[in-house]
Parts: sequence; structure tokens; C-alpha cells
Amino acid sequence: MNLLLFEPAELSGGRLVIADRRAHHLRTVLGVQVGDSIRAGELGGRAGNARIVNDDGSAYTLEVTLEGAAPGPWDVELVLAVPRPKVITRTLEIAASFAVKRIDLTNAWRVDKSYLRSPRLDPAAMALAARFGAEQGATTHIPTITLHDRLMALLHDRFAAPAGLRLVAHPSAPPIEKAIARVEPTVLAIGPEGGWIDRELETLVARGFTPVSLGAPILRVEAAVASALGQLSLLQRLRA
Repeated sequence: MNLLLFEPAELSGGRLVIADRRAHHLRTVLGVQVGDSIRAGELGGRAGNARIVNDDGSAYTLEVTLEGAAPGPWDVELVLAVPRPKVITRTLEIAASFAVKRIDLTNAWRVDKSYLRSPRLDPAAMALAARFGAEQGATTHIPTITLHDRLMALLHDRFAAPAGLRLVAHPSAPPIEKAIARVEPTVLAIGPEGGWIDRELETLVARGFTPVSLGAPILRVEAAVASALGQLSLLQRLRA
């Protein structure tokens, strides 16, 4: 946990009292004591510092000081074919740590239909994964996460009109750096581990998505998400 996140309603008179898994993490992992300060942030709001002023053995009382406006979300949306259930949580955490604006999880031809019934796709489970990712990435932004039963319906509903830069990861495509000319709102689509089928790729291209590759290796979904977002972040900084 690189940023202690709290709900606005939890703060009272500049003080925050926690006795949940956050307190457990502070005690057993970070080993904080009275007088120590940690980074803290209000969900969707400002970040600052929190000083431990009391510890009764189960709950911490923290005195919170928030600074100026926190950085907004990264203007990147992720379209992600639902991965294997055992990596859904980890993949969402990775994406959220980058402070992406939105994550659209979608069915696809090569997504095993049983994946869509995974309890890890429960809205509460996904929200918790996103929160863990935000704590890791030290951002107060939690991405909007939506699950879609049909890829084609998602593309029709959300990507009918051209806007910004749209990229789709595909191993045989030109490298991603060829597509990044300037910093602009970006949608990045990453398929299942078997890849997009031809019809899906053709439909994505028809909706304005440019196929790009992330390099020579063929990556698992969670590695592809981390690699793609990392490369995109670097390229945007270079273009800026």
C-alpha cells in the first residue's frame, strides 16, 4: 500500500479512524507507530499526508492533511477480453495502478464462457481489486469497470463515432511506437490469450482501431496489460 485511501465520509474533523484491513496492513506490513506519517488520499479527490496520533491495538487514529488537487485519471480506456478467472483480479489491479480512466471487460470468441460466471467478476470484487491497484499506484482515481456480454455490441454502442486514438494489440502488427504521434485520449484493446479472431480484428479496425504490437514476445494477458500500458505511458511522455 503506497497510498492509504479513504472515503470522504470517513473523515471527521480532519481525523480518520480505521480498524479494517487497512489498519492490519499498516500494523503488520508497514509497521507504523504513533508519530509516523504516511501518504493518504480521498477517493476521487485530493492526496496528502496522515499522521498516526493514536493506536489502541486494533484501530488507528490518523490526522489527515490534504494538499492541492490530485492528478486526474490517465486519459486512457482499456477494452479487455475477460481473462482466466485466476488472473482477473491481478489484471484489474495492474490496470488500476496506472490510473486508467475506464475498463471495459468483454466477452470474445476465444473467451471461455465459464469465465463470465466467475465470482471475481462480481461488481464488489472488481471494485476491491481496482482499489488495491489504486493503493499500489498511489492514485486516488478508481476506474469505472463495466462487464459486457458481447464485444460487437460494445463496439457498436461505445465506438460508433471516431474519437481520439484507438489501438488494438495484435502480435503481427507494426510496433506501438509507429502509432503514437502525439498525446491524445486513447483506447487500448487487448484480446484473450488466444488472440482476437479475424472477424473481431476486422470489426475493431472498422471502428477506427489501429493494430499495434508490443514487441516480439507473445505475452499472457496480465503481462500484456502491464507491458502495453507501460509502453504507452513512456511513448506519451516522449511525445509530450
